[in-house]
Amino acid sequence: MGREAKLAIIGDIHAHHRFLAKVLERIARERVDGILLVGDIGAGGRKLTLLGKLDRAYFESVEQVLAAVRASGLPVLWVPGNHDHPRLEGEGNVDFGSAEIAGLRVAGVGGAGPARFGFAYEWGEDAIRERGVPACDVLLCHAPPRDTPLDRVPSGAHVGSRALRELALRHDGAYVCGHIHESPGAVLLGRALCLNVGGLGAPYGRPQLGFLERSESIPGSWRAVHEDLSTGVVRSWTRPELESPS
Repeated sequence: MGREAKLAIIGDIHAHHRFLAKVLERIARERVDGILLVGDIGAGGRKLTLLGKLDRAYFESVEQVLAAVRASGLPVLWVPGNHDHPRLEGEGNVDFGSAEIAGLRVAGVGGAGPARFGFAYEWGEDAIRERGVPACDVLLCHAPPRDTPLDRVPSGAHVGSRALRELALRHDGAYVCGHIHESPGAVLLGRALCLNVGGLGAPYGRPQLGFLERSESIPGSWRAVHEDLSTGVVRSWTRPELESPS
């Protein structure tokens, strides 16, 4: 049997410690190799354009969230979300960089776009296309790819990124994200198994999380799981096994 790697994925926390505690309790009951955070970590938002006391309170909220997650004793990798500061520093930040957990190379793309709402970390599509993303097994993004079940808002509109969709279609592995709290689920884009784990903070926040597994005993096998702890509903998706060369 080949070695398996399993990661827990936590969506947009927004410093919601009550839901975070429930999610961490669930992770503690599972054998996982590490935790990925998809961004919107602290109590940020538009107020990050201001100076002074509000900024300090935000950075303190990020430190508190990261400390709670790291108390699990597991490796933690993360990217900042659109509500976070774009130059947020700290151990485990893989925004446009990469790191390894349990033999899996994880590369990150933080922030969100292309729409601009005045949040701290927003970008246009061309900015993402122009920035290099290292080769990896797992793409850790804040925003979902465009025109999928993962980027649909209640009006029915798709609000994800076309540049990130292009990135997913070139990727052979897994893609995890959040940002659109109300659209957790998974979809296969080309060879990329894409998972939106939803959010803990408002709007539509609730205690929910995802798991991502890869087994080396079955080449090309990926399994994504979403668990809604408020309803007990568990859904899973598996990427098809790679076809043998003809």
